Amino acid sequence: MIPPIDPSTSAVAPSTSAPEDPRGCITPEDLNVAPALLGLPLASPWQRAKAMAVDATLVTALSNFGNAPLLGGCCWVAWRWYKFQRASRGEVLREVGWRGWLGWVPALCLVAFGLYTSTMEHIDEPTKQARREAVAAAAVSVSDGPGQEAREPSDRVEQDGGAQRKADRARIEALQREVRELRDEAKRSPIEMFRHWWEVVGLNLAWAFVYFVAFPLIWPGQTPGKRLMGLRIVELTGKPLKPMLCVRRYGGYAAGATTGGMGFLQILWDANRQGLHDKAAHTAVIDTRNPRRLPLTD
Repeated sequence: MIPPIDPSTSAVAPSTSAPEDPRGCITPEDLNVAPALLGLPLASPWQRAKAMAVDATLVTALSNFGNAPLLGGCCWVAWRWYKFQRASRGEVLREVGWRGWLGWVPALCLVAFGLYTSTMEHIDEPTKQARREAVAAAAVSVSDGPGQEAREPSDRVEQDGGAQRKADRARIEALQREVRELRDEAKRSPIEMFRHWWEVVGLNLAWAFVYFVAFPLIWPGQTPGKRLMGLRIVELTGKPLKPMLCVRRYGGYAAGATTGGMGFLQILWDANRQGLHDKAAHTAVIDTRNPRRLPLTD
C-alpha cells in the first residue's frame, strides 16, 4: 500500500548543486500522438507485406553475398551518413576539410575490399568445384587401370557393372568426406566453433540487424522495400527516428517471430495497424502516396 503524501513535504526545494539524474524519479513519458500525424493514412497490410518481401529478398542476397569486411564497411558508411544528416539539420557540428573526409575514405575502402573478396569467392567457387570433380574422376580412372580401350557390344554388361562400381565408389567417398567433416567439427576449438557459427548464422543475423536499423536512419523512416512502396515509419510523438528506437523496432521483429507470427498479424486488427514491433518502438507506418487525410473534429 502506498503511504499518503504530505503536501507540506511534496514541494521540491531549489537546489544549487548539479542536476539530478532524471531517471532517478518518475517523469512524464511521451505517449501522446503529435497533432501533425493525426488523420494521416496508414499503410495497408498488403502494402506492408509487399515491402517486407522486398526487404527480406535484399537481406537474403546480402547475407549470401556479403562477408565480414563488407558488413563492417557498410556499418561505417551508414554511421557517417547518419552523422552527416544530423549535421545538416543542425543537431551536431559539421566536420569540415580533411577531417570530414577522414571518416569517409577508410569506410569506402573497406566496402570496396569487402566487395572484391566477396566477388572473388563467388567467382572462384565454380572453378574450385570443377577442379575437385576433375581430380576425383582422375583418381577413379587411375584406380581402374590405364590404357583401357573401348569394349565390344558383347561386353556391355561388364561395362555397365564397372560404371555402377564407379558410382558406388563416388558415393562412398562423399560419405567419407562428410564423416571427416563431422569429426573435424567435433574437434574444433571454441574460437573455431565461434568463427564457424559466425559465418553460418551470425553474419546473416548481423546483416538483417544492420539493414533494418541503418536504412531507416539513412532514408528517414524508410527501408528499400518501404521506399519502393511509398511507405514511411513515423514515431507517434513526432520525434525523428534515433538509432536506439530502430534497435527496439528490430527487436520487435524477433519478438513477433517468436510468437508464431502473431506479432506481425496484429496489424490486421489493431486500430493503428501496429504490429508488435511498432508497439515496442511506439511507431506506425503511413502511406505517403495516399493524399486522403481523415478530417478531425474539435
